[in-house]
Amino acid sequence: MPRPERSLDPTAGPLEEFAHALRELRRQAGNPSYRIMAKRAHYSVATLSEAARGLHKPSLKVTLAYVVACGGAPEAWKRRWHQLDSDLEGREPPSPTGTGGSAPAPPGRRSVTRAAPGSSHGTPTPAPSSPQPPPGSPRRARAGRATTPPATDGRGPTSEALTADEQDELRRLRSEVARLRHANAVLKAASAIFAADLRTNGQLVYNPGGRQDPSA
Repeated sequence: MPRPERSLDPTAGPLEEFAHALRELRRQAGNPSYRIMAKRAHYSVATLSEAARGLHKPSLKVTLAYVVACGGAPEAWKRRWHQLDSDLEGREPPSPTGTGGSAPAPPGRRSVTRAAPGSSHGTPTPAPSSPQPPPGSPRRARAGRATTPPATDGRGPTSEALTADEQDELRRLRSEVARLRHANAVLKAASAIFAADLRTNGQLVYNPGGRQDPSA
């Protein structure tokens, strides 16, 4: 025995009203089972029964297949489906002939009317140009110095041309070079001391115990 469909309130909303109308169409067709409708519509039983549950909007293809399986008019239900889609989306349904008026402007956006060429209303007003300082004035001299690129000493770009990260890396490299130079100086000093000790030890006379000096 097939499971009874859940109750629907057609006044609860457009989706429930649409599903209720599908059920009414099926009842007028003699209330065929969904298995028989599935053979006619070439859709599964679950797909057809879900279309009339009122929980989700069925697709247009499923709706028309449901209608054809119940002997309804596809064109009329096609218009009803578009009306349902418009009600759920909150917009006007499409014109049946496809030649309706122009679409309204989106909310919050004002329509802009372009003026005809040569009209004074559509001609943009040019921005006033700032007066140029006379030649030889301090302002012109400062502008000339500002546009002059900083001179370099031939060893690479100056610090003004480096980014903050590059300047940090340059400072780190300089600090590393200073440490290496200090370590090199310490090694040189230690090498000199070690060499001096070797020369001093080489001048000493080794005299093992128990052996007398012949010159004594």
